Amino acid sequence: MPCRLPFFRTGLIAAILGLAVLGTTPAGAQPLEAQETSVKARIDSFVSYLKSETNEALTAAARLARENKDSLASAKAYLESQYDAWRAALSDQKAGDTTLGKDAAAFWEAWKATAASSWASIERHAHNALDWIEAWMRNQSSSNQHPGTPV
Repeated sequence: MPCRLPFFRTGLIAAILGLAVLGTTPAGAQPLEAQETSVKARIDSFVSYLKSETNEALTAAARLARENKDSLASAKAYLESQYDAWRAALSDQKAGDTTLGKDAAAFWEAWKATAASSWASIERHAHNALDWIEAWMRNQSSSNQHPGTPV
């Protein structure tokens, strides 16, 4: 028995059109009470039709679920395993990012200490070079005052 749920929309449109066409009779053709009863009867009939279609659809869905219980269980297990693997991969990635952040911070601190030490060494050598140049220039000026002294 095929599922009629896709035909629900078509049935609804047909019922509305039927109500519209049947409701176009002249007002004087039937008494007002008869028209109300006729409209109520059509609405009740349509509601009954919708209920039966809904019940058939629910029955078909339940039957399909029962018939494919094993397939649904294996699909559920597969999706849960994929979800667990994805969660584990994200957890590993997060741990790696945390480790990478710690490693980068440690590398930065080591580089900063090395750079400070290097700049201190460069500054010390620069002062030594300036002191040597200053001493050499003093010696040159004193040599110029005593021309007989060889350089």
